[in-house]
Amino acid sequence: MTTQVIDNFLSDKNLLDSFFQKYINEGKIHFAFRNQGEPTDLPHSFCSSRDSSDFCLPLIYDVYKKILQINDNNKYEIYRWHINIHPTGFDGTIHYDNEGNVPTYLYCCTPDWKPEWGGEFIVYDENREAKTATSFKEDRLIIFNGSLPHRAVAPIRLSSLLRVTIAYQCKECSIK
Repeated sequence: MTTQVIDNFLSDKNLLDSFFQKYINEGKIHFAFRNQGEPTDLPHSFCSSRDSSDFCLPLIYDVYKKILQINDNNKYEIYRWHINIHPTGFDGTIHYDNEGNVPTYLYCCTPDWKPEWGGEFIVYDENREAKTATSFKEDRLIIFNGSLPHRAVAPIRLSSLLRVTIAYQCKECSIK
């Protein structure tokens, strides 16, 4: 599985802006500095404390529903989601999401992002050499093999915006 990018995934600027305002800026979802790549790692980013199986939030559900439409013949089941927040200077650590050739869907949701602020997403090979780097962009969906090591790069210090993504993690369906 190679990294795939789908731009303008939802094409609904109002939904994206209102989600960001309500849930990120106004704090309608609580976040904790507890996201670890590996159990032995120190936390590297803020993540949502919301039940990761509750898909009934605006934008969370809309992205989930659209991912289901492009899912590889329903071969994979999304079993959890979480919001990652990276402020300036808080790069993610290299980590894995799962074992096996199973996708993770990463939705970029910071409105009005500028490329010069950084925020790239990097996938590494088994030797932890950078294999692909994908620019962070509003309303972009990145699909990658979650068993490969990967990490997020935080915004540069000249940006006051948060780099926010929603990760949808999969497992193989038990019913085929």
